[in-house]
Amino acid sequence: MNLTPEELGRKIKEAQDRQGQAPGAPIQTGESTPAGRAMRAGVDLAAAILVGGFLGYWLDKWLHTKPLFMILLFFMGFAAGFLNIYRSQTGQDFKIGMGTLDKTEPDNEKKE
Repeated sequence: MNLTPEELGRKIKEAQDRQGQAPGAPIQTGESTPAGRAMRAGVDLAAAILVGGFLGYWLDKWLHTKPLFMILLFFMGFAAGFLNIYRSQTGQDFKIGMGTLDKTEPDNEKKE
């Protein structure tokens, strides 16, 4: 099936219209599935533990303090992994700063 660029563009636009998307808009997949959230939790915890353990091993090797930093950073990685899991499960994973943004006041007004 050989389509010209115009035909392909028309078919893409028709498919987007059927799905109710604006042309060129990113594909919205909706909420994550429970399996996806569980996979992310496992990866977050494993990655934090591995990074903490590796950094601790590297520091121990560099400073000649055999198990001290590896044990310390392993547990710090464990705590960081659980913090990441908590933040992602409560919906705080992509928020920046403290609190919420108040949209009732324009950004350019100064309070006096």
